[in-house]
Amino acid sequence: MSKKDQRKKSLKTRRRDQVRWLSSITSVLVIIIAVWLFWESSSENHDLTLIGQGTNVVVQVHDPG
Repeated sequence: MSKKDQRKKSLKTRRRDQVRWLSSITSVLVIIIAVWLFWESSSENHDLTLIGQGTNVVVQVHDPG
């Protein structure tokens, strides 16, 4: 192999390594954002202080059946 072939091969391997790192970082960021969005939506659904500004409230349920 000549030096030119070795340099091309190193450029290809370097680019492949860069693509691997970029895809790994992107995957981790997507997972973190998905977990954060799920956490925010679930905590928003379970927050009962919004009903009656946090005071006790009586709720009457009508069962037609």
